[in-house]
Amino acid sequence: MTRHRQKILVGAFILLLLVVGGDRVVSYVQAPLTARRNTADRLADEIEKRAARLARARQAAKDLAYWEQRSLPSDPVAARSAYQAWLLDLVNRLELVNPNVSSGEPALRGGMYYTISFSLQAAGTLDQWTRFLFEFYRAGHLHQIRSIGFAPVGKKDQLVLSLAIEALALPGADRSDGLSEETSDRLAFAKLEDYGVIAARNLFGPGGSVDPTDHTYLTAINYVNGEPEAWFTLRTETDPDHALLKLRVGKPLEIGQFRATVVDIAREDVVLEADGQRWIVAVGESLAQAFALPPDF
Repeated sequence: MTRHRQKILVGAFILLLLVVGGDRVVSYVQAPLTARRNTADRLADEIEKRAARLARARQAAKDLAYWEQRSLPSDPVAARSAYQAWLLDLVNRLELVNPNVSSGEPALRGGMYYTISFSLQAAGTLDQWTRFLFEFYRAGHLHQIRSIGFAPVGKKDQLVLSLAIEALALPGADRSDGLSEETSDRLAFAKLEDYGVIAARNLFGPGGSVDPTDHTYLTAINYVNGEPEAWFTLRTETDPDHALLKLRVGKPLEIGQFRATVVDIAREDVVLEADGQRWIVAVGESLAQAFALPPDF
């Protein structure tokens, strides 16, 4: 019995040594494997970050090349002269009345590019100004309108606009004296005719009052006998019989000089069509706040 117990004890001792030793062996093997795995993960993360930085750098280079193609001439003096001449030619072609174009001195920004400020004031009809803005934003120059103000003058269809414009000249531009001939893709629609509904609107009614579309709101969308109805409220109307318009799909909407047809009624907005252009207005918005939809919508 004693020898048997001794054998059991010896076997248990040997098993204990194997377990403890095995744990140590595993730890000796696992530690470097874990370290290598962590190193591999860290290197993979660093490679991913470097690839992202490289992609951003390549995109920045493409963007810079794009801007340099549209920049005013690299010579800031020539840039100022050429762009001012372009503005004058534009207002003269559109036959705006009493145009006044002036410019400030080119200002170097951060040693990297020049900004040049221009101001323009002239009188014209809403149709002329719509054409002006279309031509302005279709041009591929690095320019923007920083502020705009307008007021009626003389006849109700005449507006005096005052614009503050800023343009950029990059030293890396591929031209030293001429303007870019690139066109811009910033416009929502490619054709001037698509903006005809703007020129058709009457901003100033008789006596200087605002266009009634500014006060005509889509106030509710209700279902009557299962059919949706768009309810428009004319907030300037005092006659209760005409203060609320209830229209279904296919019905005409006539407010002041604005003429449209209801083509779709959803839960929270209505789509109108006027002169081949579709506009969407949401509940709570006025007709003046309607948003023009793309042609393929």
